[in-house]
Amino acid sequence: MLKFGKKRSFRPLIIILVLGLFLGLAFNDIFSPSIGFIFGVSFFLLVFLGYYWRTSAILFNYWEVDDKSIRYKDMSLNNCLLMMTIPSLIELKSFSKDSIESITIHGNLENVKSAPFALLYNGALGIFSGSVAMAQNQASLAVTLKNGQKINLDFSRDLIYNKKETLEKLDKLFDSLDSNVKIYNRSNSHSPKLSY
Repeated sequence: MLKFGKKRSFRPLIIILVLGLFLGLAFNDIFSPSIGFIFGVSFFLLVFLGYYWRTSAILFNYWEVDDKSIRYKDMSLNNCLLMMTIPSLIELKSFSKDSIESITIHGNLENVKSAPFALLYNGALGIFSGSVAMAQNQASLAVTLKNGQKINLDFSRDLIYNKKETLEKLDKLFDSLDSNVKIYNRSNSHSPKLSY
């Protein structure tokens, strides 16, 4: 089985809760209990809804491939919010490999950019470093099914952390498809073969 992306966990929620509680208690000691409560809740909502809700579709985009089907998480904004609070409620959707009409590879797979060196990575900015690198290296498969449905399977995270292994896994996926499936590679149109 081939696996791409990262499964959602409670880790971001726990980190934000702890930071919000810590900041709320600090402001409670400095100012007053009501100011501390308001600041702690505001920080939690700002990071939880302002950052993780919008980026979780990229940070936690998980999909897997077996012999006959591809299973993926539906990453619409409503599902992202539910997945951030109770990850086990969102089950994987699936479609058969036989139902694929075409796949278009999006992204520049030749030159994978790392995060900018000018950005200092301390404890606070380290949380955002993965997002910065993924924003620079958007890569996905746009799958079109025979019934006209379009599904986007993101593999940006895998490409950043292990480019060679990711390209090899994509080649295995393409080799396992029916020969009638059209594969379009926007960054290397002469061949769908990706790995070296």
